[in-house]
Amino acid sequence: MSSPDPAFPLSAVDLLADLHARYDGRPPRRARAVALAGGEDSLQRVLRRARAERLRMQCAVARLAVARRRRQLPAARTQGDAWLRRLTATLRTARDQAVSQEGASAAGWGA
Repeated sequence: MSSPDPAFPLSAVDLLADLHARYDGRPPRRARAVALAGGEDSLQRVLRRARAERLRMQCAVARLAVARRRRQLPAARTQGDAWLRRLTATLRTARDQAVSQEGASAAGWGA
């Protein structure tokens, strides 16, 4: 099935075969994800990349929504517009999360 030599890491196929051999029914979701990714470190890297991409997308969507709303309103009404205020808060939250994620990844704290 797989080589016992530690110089040759187990492939995802070997990890999945080992996982299915240990469980009668469906293996736990997390264990299956680790096996498919090729190990815990690989899974963490994939999850960090996916989270960063999701946060970038949220920022882009929020920026676009704020720009569209501003374009719809006359300048005198932008100050008191509740919908624009909500969109701006969403943009701020998305940016804060993206910045904290980048800082955590740079410091090695990202999950």
